[in-house]
Amino acid sequence: MYFVVPKGYFDTTLISVTKEGLELPEDEEEKKKREEDKVKFESLCKAMKKIFENKVEKVVVSDRVVESPCCIATAQYGWSANMEHIMKAQALRDTFTMGYMAAKKHLEINPDHSIVDALRQKTEADKNENAVKDLVILLCKTAVI
Repeated sequence: MYFVVPKGYFDTTLISVTKEGLELPEDEEEKKKREEDKVKFESLCKAMKKIFENKVEKVVVSDRVVESPCCIATAQYGWSANMEHIMKAQALRDTFTMGYMAAKKHLEINPDHSIVDALRQKTEADKNENAVKDLVILLCKTAVI
């Protein structure tokens, strides 16, 4: 049995959805909404980055998250979460190598989720509130799961 494969079918590249840089097709209206969301949630992203300090490399508004409030992505050329787990389980691992090869985490927030919008409103009302800090940490730990 033979199959006819259209020309250029195997020319596509595979992209990991767990890494940053995933670009989904979108029209002009979606691009405009995403730019508005970036501006609207800029203060929340800065506050979250300040809370996490060195645990998260950056906090950005996501266009890939649909139902959950946030997700964790890894850097484009860093180790995936599964590879990091495998390397930590090695018997003769090198802790020096683990330090700089570990995946840099990127927190992506969903601007359409009610939890994230409530956090934005709380952050704009009072930036030094401990409840906001606790909620942000809980949100990130939930995303790691």
